[in-house]
Amino acid sequence: MPMSAEAVKAAATTLMDHRARKASLDALPDGQKPEALDDGYAIQAALIEMRAAEGATSIGYKIGATNAGARELLGLPDMFWGVLLSTMTTESPSAFPSKDLYIRVIEPEIALRFAKPLDGLKKTITEADVIDAVDAVLPAIEIVDTPYGAGWTKAGGASLIADDGAHGAWIMGKPVDGAKDMNLLDLAVTLTADGQSVREGKGGNVEGGPFAVTAWLVNELAKHGKSIKAGDYVTTGSTTPPYPAQPNEKIVADYGKLGTVTVDFT
Repeated sequence: MPMSAEAVKAAATTLMDHRARKASLDALPDGQKPEALDDGYAIQAALIEMRAAEGATSIGYKIGATNAGARELLGLPDMFWGVLLSTMTTESPSAFPSKDLYIRVIEPEIALRFAKPLDGLKKTITEADVIDAVDAVLPAIEIVDTPYGAGWTKAGGASLIADDGAHGAWIMGKPVDGAKDMNLLDLAVTLTADGQSVREGKGGNVEGGPFAVTAWLVNELAKHGKSIKAGDYVTTGSTTPPYPAQPNEKIVADYGKLGTVTVDFT
């Protein structure tokens, strides 16, 4: 049985309140904790509505758990999605006070920008449809950050979805001319902390690559009455294992020909 509207609103309010106070949350309280993924998405929608009331606007979507290892870690049967917001997005190079974040988990991601809308309600979207609609590819970093804190991987898939997929911030690099024609599957990615290599990966660590998972996203969004609009961004999942950045570290994600993204935790 789906959660009541009152319980959904209460859960979203709890998440908003804990973030505002920088307070930790082991789990949502009884009566507010979602068990089904659809309940998690309902709470997420209420959370996004509350953030919109404070001035945030949607600029696109994030995709999470884009490989089997991530899904096993988070206890999810499939990939999931969340919403990118203007108030939680910056351009590289970027800096954040370490004390303002809970866990600072770094995920270097390949992002797409859309010149044309895509709607999975009109037709089943394919990878070719995504490639046709995209006008730019860019490097990015998602910072996973959530009141669930160090126990975020044990919170449960529905609870993570409720907190907008544990989204803390999104840092955009610069679009690269011709990047849509690159071999993104074999694109090497290196993550350094204070100049020392801490993670390595490639575009193909996202199953099927950035365009394939985005086709999945558009078809999933259609089930919730949503679609991609012209100008939207999609960040397509981590190309390396997540890295928990330490206070005062400088993080650089290097994507070779696709460029770099830098974040400094002060």
